[in-house]
Amino acid sequence: MLWKRQIPILIVSVIGFLTLFGWFIDQPTIKGFVDDDATQWYDILASFAIFLGGFNLLKLQMQKILKKQAGWEYSIFAVAGLVFAIIAGFFLKGNPEVAWGTHVTAKGTLFKWMFTYMVAPMQATMFALLAFFVASASYRAFRIRNFEATLLLASGIIIMIGRVPLGSNISSWFFMYLLLLLCGIVVNSIYKNKQYTAIFVISGVVLITIAGSYMGWPLDEPGIFYLPTLQEWIYKYPNVAGARAIMIGIGLGIFGTSIRYILGIERSYIGE
Repeated sequence: MLWKRQIPILIVSVIGFLTLFGWFIDQPTIKGFVDDDATQWYDILASFAIFLGGFNLLKLQMQKILKKQAGWEYSIFAVAGLVFAIIAGFFLKGNPEVAWGTHVTAKGTLFKWMFTYMVAPMQATMFALLAFFVASASYRAFRIRNFEATLLLASGIIIMIGRVPLGSNISSWFFMYLLLLLCGIVVNSIYKNKQYTAIFVISGVVLITIAGSYMGWPLDEPGIFYLPTLQEWIYKYPNVAGARAIMIGIGLGIFGTSIRYILGIERSYIGE
């Protein structure tokens, strides 16, 4: 029990505290450990984890083939691909003039052939299929159910249209008329009075028409209603603010999880 429980927890706690405080202590030995030794240890452990993951994949897929579970035909391709990659990476270069280590990127080798004619086409196929999944997810996300979904829909439409050549040819005045009609719908849904809605829309049309005639109907003025300018503003400010909030949340989550590991509260790495 000591070697299986207390010792691993002690190692994780000591190394965790040492690595954590190494960012706050200006001591050459500790900083050298954090910047160099800890990174090398991580690479060594990750290398063993790759082999462990490969053998686990082989084990699970072989069990699926032997038991002929659902989809076992695809497992044959998975096992064959894994074996072929191991052979091409460690045993058979395909080009004797290329040195070991560089054969994974050099032309004319078996590994490079596998990557160029097998891995790359499959990756392209996966990304092509992702486009349909993104379209389906966008349709579900952009369905107008509440105020937040409406903002998401409007922002998505503005960004998609503003980033294509068509968006730069749409006059800001046309967008103002369209925005006026949307505001009229909002006014009608709030007051439930057709007269108020008609007065609001007619007054807005008159004001926009007068302003456009006075300014000469420029394509990109007022700039706030020009789609390329508007989508750039959305991309730089609301989008960046949301991304930073997400990154802050991720950072707090990493910190909380790390503290749980260091203090021995989280013990999933020892099977508990």
